[in-house]
Amino acid sequence: MNKMEERHKNIKQIYDLVVKKVFCNEAVALQFVQDIFDLPAKSAKLIGGDKIFRANSNVEDDFNIAVDILVELDNHAQVIIEVQLAKQAFFMNRIWAYLCKQVNDNIERLKQNEEERHAIYKKLPPVYVAAIVDRNYFEGEEAISTFLIKEETRNTELKMYVDNDIKEMPLLKIVFLELKKYKPELKESYNKVRWLEFFGNKQYTSEPGEVIDQADDLLNVRNWTKEEKDMYDERTRQLDHQWATYAYAREEGIEYGMQQGMEQGMEQGMEQGMQQGIQQGMQQGIQQGMQQGMERGKIGTIVNLVKEGIIAKEVGAKKLNITEKEFESYLQEI
Repeated sequence: MNKMEERHKNIKQIYDLVVKKVFCNEAVALQFVQDIFDLPAKSAKLIGGDKIFRANSNVEDDFNIAVDILVELDNHAQVIIEVQLAKQAFFMNRIWAYLCKQVNDNIERLKQNEEERHAIYKKLPPVYVAAIVDRNYFEGEEAISTFLIKEETRNTELKMYVDNDIKEMPLLKIVFLELKKYKPELKESYNKVRWLEFFGNKQYTSEPGEVIDQADDLLNVRNWTKEEKDMYDERTRQLDHQWATYAYAREEGIEYGMQQGMEQGMEQGMEQGMQQGIQQGMQQGIQQGMQQGMERGKIGTIVNLVKEGIIAKEVGAKKLNITEKEFESYLQEI
């Protein structure tokens, strides 16, 4: 059997609602955290992220800071599990926002308890992040990247104590699983690699274990409720429509940009009156025109998503960094 062949033909494991369904099984969540973060936790409970998209719901607002999955361990540590299909320029900023908000939420929760108010720092738990991404963010071939806070020259790691636990824990830990970098011959511990195979929908190169088998069973669509199937189909339709709209707008924008660029370039070159000027002018004009075309394509994509009811008008305006009134003019023009 081809090791790169897909295990499941009719499902995408990295869709947000599928990931939520998998990690609602706390045994699976615990095993994932133990493997990826090397934490000696004995139990885990889901304390956030159990809500999934309903059919006909809008795509999440970028300004609604809601994590995909939030798991709390018996050693008090909390782990945010975030999945990302498309590459985003500000994904790191988003992860930082999730992490900071969770730390702040923990502080506010401790403040509400009169007995714990004077021991906030003592009881404040560490918050870690696991990012499962379907696009590459870092150079190199490493499919799993772990980031810690360390001293620049001595390489000493910052750690913290939690409550009365005498064992130190990392102050910060962020782990990226880049699914596109998976290779069957990866030299990482198989306890980690098996999660790349699971979420990447690849054949297992070794026995994955009982918990992973449980997770795989959750992906059997025949065992899903009708509501779960409807939500998955609707989410697939939304994402397919987004990609198709973006691809069309991008192609249209590039074509428009090249046409504008050639016209501008010819005009600039003729004004200079030299062959070199024509070539340079065309090159500069094409670059400028393509940039303008890409921007026009982006606007067209957002406008179409609003017209199709996939995102709200106010979300579209925020994405373009304009007012709703200005966005209304685009709705009328395009």
